[in-house]
Amino acid sequence: MTVPDAPVEALRDRRRRETSIEICAAALDLFEAKGVHGTTVDEIAARAGVSPRTFFRLAGTKEDAVFIDDGRFADALAGVADVGDDIRALLSALREVFARELELLDADAQARERYLRVRRLIAHEPSLLGAAVRREVTSADRFVPELAKRIGLVELDVRTALGIAGLEMRTTLDEWARLHDQGQTRTLVDLHRDVQSRLTRAAGA
Repeated sequence: MTVPDAPVEALRDRRRRETSIEICAAALDLFEAKGVHGTTVDEIAARAGVSPRTFFRLAGTKEDAVFIDDGRFADALAGVADVGDDIRALLSALREVFARELELLDADAQARERYLRVRRLIAHEPSLLGAAVRREVTSADRFVPELAKRIGLVELDVRTALGIAGLEMRTTLDEWARLHDQGQTRTLVDLHRDVQSRLTRAAGA
């Protein structure tokens, strides 16, 4: 009896994910102890138990190593439904995609903890803030032209809708981290709805 290829590939993907998480954890530990500038790639790789070559293949730069969970939002953009040439429908679809990913993040205790640690580091590590902005721009540059062509909207409309949805998501994550540090608990999903409502009211003022 032959074994299907799919489970083998799934196992490889899972192992890559596990190794990436180990690299992320090592980078977070070292950044918190020594700062980003005081930490080297070799130190992160050694702490994670991987070679520098494996580090660069999976993480890229030392700053990018801590953003493993951001990939879930970028990857989710590929699942945005074809809504036709209606910017309001596109914004609604983007909000649904981000809301679904926030719900999954809510259910993943380990990913939530990583996110909190990253948000705290970003507050006083300019290089991490720069990496976060760069990653967001790169993701948008890859996603916007393809979606605009597929649904028949001009790229500015797509960038505008993505900008609004992205602002809502970032504001949700930042407020969630701030409240958590104050000992207050809110689910990401509920807070996301609250942020959308407040930004809508602000835009209509």
